[in-house]
Amino acid sequence: MTILVNGLPLVQVELKKRGVAIREAFNQIHRYSKESFNSDNSLFKYLQIFVISNGTDTRYFANTTKRDKNSFDFTMNWAQADNSLIRDLKDFTATFFEKRTLLNVLLNYSVFDVSDTLLVMRPYQIAATERILRKIKSSFEGKTLSKPESGGYIVTGRSGPP
Repeated sequence: MTILVNGLPLVQVELKKRGVAIREAFNQIHRYSKESFNSDNSLFKYLQIFVISNGTDTRYFANTTKRDKNSFDFTMNWAQADNSLIRDLKDFTATFFEKRTLLNVLLNYSVFDVSDTLLVMRPYQIAATERILRKIKSSFEGKTLSKPESGGYIVTGRSGPP
């Protein structure tokens, strides 16, 4: 399934039956990428995000042609702001594909690293970024930008490597 945004295919979803390993969906996306998605004349070269699911485990990851970044290790589950994972396809669809959320992920939470490789932020990174932006906005609105009370720490509830 392909999701179009303003007529461009930006998200590709690969679904497998319950009981099928989610790696099968990842491998299918990888085959599509090698065979057609990234060809010069393909509209699918504009894909930014892949979503894979077997119904009980749903993950997303950035479209990249870099070999070292095209690994199952770079797939991630969606999560709520408190970092509780959303694995079920129905719950994932209700949250991740909500119009505002999907557009924010595509426009604000997809970034390029120093070698121009597309990366999509993990849920805890998105939650931390949103908290930082809320703190900046409240400091600006409260006219406390240059005062000590305008600063702070952001605690995401996430520790250790991703």
